[in-house]
Amino acid sequence: MKSIQGQAPGALKDKYLRAQHGTIQLGSVVLLSGYLESYLKAICEAYFAELLTKGFGAKKLGDRVVETHLREGAGHLTDLVKRESKKSPGSLTESEAFVRRLVAPILDANKAPVWEAFARTQGNPSPRVVKDVLKGLGISDPFQRASVAVNGRYSSATFDQLLQNFVDLRNECAHTGTAQVVPSPSTIYDFVMLLRTLTLGIAKIVDLRVTEIIDAV
Repeated sequence: MKSIQGQAPGALKDKYLRAQHGTIQLGSVVLLSGYLESYLKAICEAYFAELLTKGFGAKKLGDRVVETHLREGAGHLTDLVKRESKKSPGSLTESEAFVRRLVAPILDANKAPVWEAFARTQGNPSPRVVKDVLKGLGISDPFQRASVAVNGRYSSATFDQLLQNFVDLRNECAHTGTAQVVPSPSTIYDFVMLLRTLTLGIAKIVDLRVTEIIDAV
């Protein structure tokens, strides 16, 4: 973005450079969305891994966790089989490995649930999806808690609205390849700060949730 801002005078005179900048700016929005999705998945994986080190397998985490493990885990398995069948016809190595992980906590209550069942982002990290992921980890009113965790830098309502604005633009870029208005470098900076602050808040409230579970015993 700094490079684009520095080359802005030249872009006004060169339509090819201007088009290149537009592509980079639109692509940055899609990349940021992918970062948020990857982050949510990493948080879920780390959450259950940390609890497992403290002796909290699926059964000890409660029936709701086991139910989500089975229901959403089965959904993830269905998606995995479809993807793997297209990529490697006749081979379901990844799917078979996932089945073993899905069954493991049922056979042994000390095993961890599959984190993928709790990280079903559906390729679209909207406010609803982000909140649903965090609620699946037992965190109620997640945006309000994230707001408090970052000292009110963004309110719950602001997190919700700005993230929706971001996802709306992301969908326009990802699904049509164009956008009515190319986001300016300053707008992209704002999105970066939004996601940096939101993910910091998420890290703090997830860490607090792990502590709550351990201390409750």
